[in-house]
Amino acid sequence: MNSTADEVAADPGSGQCRTVSNTCTLRAAVQTANARPGSTIVVPAGRYILAIPPDPGKVQGRNADPTTGDLNLTAPTVLRGAGRDRTVLDANGIDRVFSIASPVTLAGLTVTGGVTAQHEIPFYDTGGGGIANSSNLVLDDVVVRGNSAGYGGGIFNVPGSDLQTKNTTITGNTSGEAGGVRCDNTCTFTDSTISDNRVVNPGEWYRPGGFAGRGGGVDVRGRGVVTFDRATITGNTASDGGGGINVAPAYLDTLPHQVTDRVNVPLGTVVLRNSTITANTTGTAVANCAKVFARIVSEGGNTSDDNSCDLTGAGDRIKS
Repeated sequence: MNSTADEVAADPGSGQCRTVSNTCTLRAAVQTANARPGSTIVVPAGRYILAIPPDPGKVQGRNADPTTGDLNLTAPTVLRGAGRDRTVLDANGIDRVFSIASPVTLAGLTVTGGVTAQHEIPFYDTGGGGIANSSNLVLDDVVVRGNSAGYGGGIFNVPGSDLQTKNTTITGNTSGEAGGVRCDNTCTFTDSTISDNRVVNPGEWYRPGGFAGRGGGVDVRGRGVVTFDRATITGNTASDGGGGINVAPAYLDTLPHQVTDRVNVPLGTVVLRNSTITANTTGTAVANCAKVFARIVSEGGNTSDDNSCDLTGAGDRIKS
């Protein structure tokens, strides 16, 4: 790559990352990689600002368009930056940054400025302000910061997908549900921080009750295991449910509490290992975790500042 401009590839199928102005841009590299599965894109230091707005005729439903709006990765790809503080991918408020539809690794970069335009469910809220993932996504030394959407302000993982983070920070994202990350299947957060994400129930008629306002840091809606290993979840806020971690498969927290209190079959699972879950709030009260039809399993070495995360493992600590 030799340009930070946002220009499309002249002929992606040729295998050459070239625009009509004879440069290699990020968008052109993504288009070329889609035609060549298994590619590695090396993104030099710089700020890469998306400038081609999405096609209004393609924002209702799942219409992948790599030439406009977000960057669509549809083939197995590694996209490697020069470091999280040196390579910045900025959607500049035109759309989300990435839509992932194939196994992808993102490494050494920052994802920011995403404001999702696409409604995968037509005329419903948008998902995945920074990244929408429908495959297997690995984030290694990545920052996902300052993105927003209807749900999954930082990252939205659809049913059947998998997310693994290593040495990654997800911070300062906003949404109406799942401020930092939404997991609808398996997620693993290792040596990662999820902080200062915010959820505010938008009060829309089509998102009543437990359909909004929950999961300031992470919202878990699937039955796959979600694991936090040496993770830090702190300073996240929600208007309802768990401020740090909210787990309720298939929106079972929309049922009356008289039902969920009496019949609480553990359909979802969160595993905590050597992690810190502190200073997360719902409204003005500390509320690090909330679960409905789910269990939180502590494997020890965890720290919290309330009793909501079921910390009963060896070496667990509740600090005042």
